[in-house]
Amino acid sequence: MSVSVGYSMRIGSFLKRSKLRKKAAQENVDDLNHPERLILLPYCTLGKGIDVGCGHRKTHDNCIGVDIVPPGEEGNYGCVRGKKSSADICASGDNLPMFADSELDFVISRHNLEHYLDVIKTLTEWKRVLRVGGVLGIVLPDERYVDSVALDPSHRHAFTPESFEKYLSLIGGFSITELRPAIPGWSFLCVATKIHN
Repeated sequence: MSVSVGYSMRIGSFLKRSKLRKKAAQENVDDLNHPERLILLPYCTLGKGIDVGCGHRKTHDNCIGVDIVPPGEEGNYGCVRGKKSSADICASGDNLPMFADSELDFVISRHNLEHYLDVIKTLTEWKRVLRVGGVLGIVLPDERYVDSVALDPSHRHAFTPESFEKYLSLIGGFSITELRPAIPGWSFLCVATKIHN
């Protein structure tokens, strides 16, 4: 191999690595500035809490990441495909025996609840681990604008703000403090405080 060919290959390899680094850095900035992350950020500093379905990007370093993809392993689907899980605990969010009743100050979740077979069971488990006065913060795709089940075949439920409010009223024990768009035309935010067990 000639010197110029070897040099060209090294330059090409360097440029490819540079582009990959730049892309990864931009994705990191995009993750940090994502509106759905920013909207939940204030609730992540309330004490001890979990980010259910954290995937490759916990909302805040203070959160205990819970995900079915083990820490450090790459996800297989959607926006987590090929990205390493940042979970601290490998578990399904509808079964959290590692947390005692009323142990947590907050439970947050972005685009996760729609993946569970039994929404009532999942929300009941999140209520169980929250203390009275603790905060539940959830961002969900808004079915009025997005056919989320068609978008992702692993979605088992579709929500509107009104339907989600009915789920919380069925469970009881929550007072909704915010129910509004997260990203207009895409998702909504619900913040609720646990008022009793």
